[in-house]
Amino acid sequence: MTQPLLDRKLLRAAFGVLAEKLSRRGVVGEVHVFGGAAMVLAFNARAATRDVDALFKPDSHVLEAAHEVATELRLPKSWLNNQASVYVSGRAGRGTPVFDHPNLRVMVTPPEHLLAMKVRAARATRDADDIRVLIGHLQLRSVSAAIAIVARYFPEEPLSDRSKMLLEDLFRPSRRK
Repeated sequence: MTQPLLDRKLLRAAFGVLAEKLSRRGVVGEVHVFGGAAMVLAFNARAATRDVDALFKPDSHVLEAAHEVATELRLPKSWLNNQASVYVSGRAGRGTPVFDHPNLRVMVTPPEHLLAMKVRAARATRDADDIRVLIGHLQLRSVSAAIAIVARYFPEEPLSDRSKMLLEDLFRPSRRK
């Protein structure tokens, strides 16, 4: 059975239901989104995503309410998850609000941080288009400019050859869109 894809409309609906569930608990939640959901919500760069990679607080309350949302909207139990949180830089910053409710604030990580994460992952089939969008959004003109952003967010972690090669390919004049 294939999982439903989460488009912008469904993501906003899910966050609305999540906000109501948190409100009933008397909890104010915060969700910091990165990954494919950030590309959908902040950049309209994709039609949909499989899940929402995020950091959230208070963890247990948000996760419990998110599981209820999954049941109610027939979404995968992990539609909202923190499984990729180990890849987030401690220098990420707060980002841009994309959903605001008295009991839930959803923010998308800053585009520079998202670029750094995508470049480090360097999955050609999954990240190349997102990186291309972010390069355009940030108006970057060179591989070295992109590498400087990655180094700012992950200064202690050298960039892989795969990441460098993907950037070189994306900055090649024949590849720019």
